[in-house]
Amino acid sequence: MRHLGHRTAAFTFDDPPVHAEVGDRFCLTDTVDRQMGLYALRDGRVAAFAVHRSADPGRPEDARAALRHEYGSLGWLVPRALAACPPHSQVYYDQVAQADPPSWSRGRVVLVGDSCQAVSLLAGQGASLAVAGAYVLADQLAGARRVEEALRGYERLWRPVVRDRQRAARRTARWFVPATEGRLRVRRAALRLAALPGASRLAGLSPAGRRRPVLRQLAVASR
Repeated sequence: MRHLGHRTAAFTFDDPPVHAEVGDRFCLTDTVDRQMGLYALRDGRVAAFAVHRSADPGRPEDARAALRHEYGSLGWLVPRALAACPPHSQVYYDQVAQADPPSWSRGRVVLVGDSCQAVSLLAGQGASLAVAGAYVLADQLAGARRVEEALRGYERLWRPVVRDRQRAARRTARWFVPATEGRLRVRRAALRLAALPGASRLAGLSPAGRRRPVLRQLAVASR
């Protein structure tokens, strides 16, 4: 695994006033080094998503205490979310990382999806890469004489695409959770720009890596 200098956590809690305040929006704090997002669930609960910068990839002994320590300085609805945070066993808490195994296959066993292609929550695209990678794998299995040969072909063709997306995620990590007030102001300006007609498409290209359509890459892989 390649640690990307962040930790993340998620949990759900019950708080009707927070649920009503959030409504049908996904709300994020706009802060340096850490951010928390809240969104209302249909069953009346509220889901919380948190991410902060940390060079330590380890997990705390008490996730709830760690969250209250890391995010206690944030305002708005965050104090209510932290007060309602469930015990350690009910909190998802992990490092933000990318999968980088030395090899994707051994014999007739192969890794697929996030087990070998994870780009991290900083870039998303995990489902898209998994589906496209499965297409390449199936095509290689259909055309190869031996399974082992197909698995090697799958990695040879698809790993460069995954590496490209992972590099893009690492480049954009500094904007996901800005480390300085200056970067935070730049991100705010970029988000305002993205709201302009036609600008959202351009803004969405940055975390996606080079402009090489996946369908075109699949066509090349199938030849």
